[in-house]
Amino acid sequence: MAEFAAHLNQGTANANPTIFEIVAQESMATVLRPAVSYGLKVLATSNPDRWGWLWRVGDELYVILDYIVQNHYLKNFGGSISEHFYGLKRVFNVENGESSGGISNYHRYLSLIMLVAVPYAKLKLDQLFERIREENVTGYLASYSSRKRSYFLQLKRVFIYVYPWLHFTGETAILSYYLLYIFKFCNVHSPLLHVIGVSLQRLTRQDMLAHSMQNVNTGVFSGKTLTERISAIPRSLAHLLASVLANGLPVIVFFLKFIDWWYSSENKGAVQAVTQLPIPPPPPQPKPAQHGVKLPPHPAQCPLCKKVCTNPTALSSSGYVFCYPCIYKYLNQHGCCPVTHLPSASKQLVRLYVDDTN
Repeated sequence: MAEFAAHLNQGTANANPTIFEIVAQESMATVLRPAVSYGLKVLATSNPDRWGWLWRVGDELYVILDYIVQNHYLKNFGGSISEHFYGLKRVFNVENGESSGGISNYHRYLSLIMLVAVPYAKLKLDQLFERIREENVTGYLASYSSRKRSYFLQLKRVFIYVYPWLHFTGETAILSYYLLYIFKFCNVHSPLLHVIGVSLQRLTRQDMLAHSMQNVNTGVFSGKTLTERISAIPRSLAHLLASVLANGLPVIVFFLKFIDWWYSSENKGAVQAVTQLPIPPPPPQPKPAQHGVKLPPHPAQCPLCKKVCTNPTALSSSGYVFCYPCIYKYLNQHGCCPVTHLPSASKQLVRLYVDDTN
């Protein structure tokens, strides 16, 4: 099986994985979210009116998908999808520091919180921090009323000051656990795993045989009666999907790593040398969406407020120009261009500095 072929130390006596195996499985776990997000963005860009909402709720869709996949692997294989791919499993730590076999349902739920809820919460906090920092720099809070501005300014200033220290503390704790695990002072490599009382170990031959027997027993025709065979169909389809995903992961990971290398800054010179072709003509102007905001009669007017643009700002995804307060507020609420409905974010705003004296 592909997930066991990725692990080269099944025959070793030491059950604890090396730091290289741990880093490899964590790297694989972090590359899945950007891949899903990129796929949703491509789909939304192809038809903004129909599929634009997918990109706007992409984080929530990924959480649902991640929960289903991680719960399936934790329940059937005792580890996350990336841990199982590298031949690892989760075991419960007893009080004396040793490990017992497998994890209970209680620790499976705690593992789901660690694998699904914690990364989602961190992602949202990072996005909130970037948005508040940009508002603080651009002075966007000046549009609030005096009482509301004073209250929000205090909260947001505290958050801007405190959150980097919390992030630094968390990263320092992760690094400290890595060092303790490398020098064998601790059998857990992560503070979150330490909190829930779980550690990682290599899969044994008995585990692989048990998984193989489980796959055989979950076939569609494994039941004796017709009722048992029909009731086994959903479980069989779930195992079939997991098997296809596990065997297809090497190709997916290789492709994603190749794309990451191709567009990396270190490889930028080589890419430019390979793609040294004539400059193509400019792309056609994006067409307004069917239910998008109508363009004003004069190009100097903002499509949102219909007034002459103040602090004119171009949206790089579509090229249209708006008032900065109007488009910034619209993007935070809808996450797309108001005219074309193309997926957009506030980081795609480009301020225009127009000389009004000429």
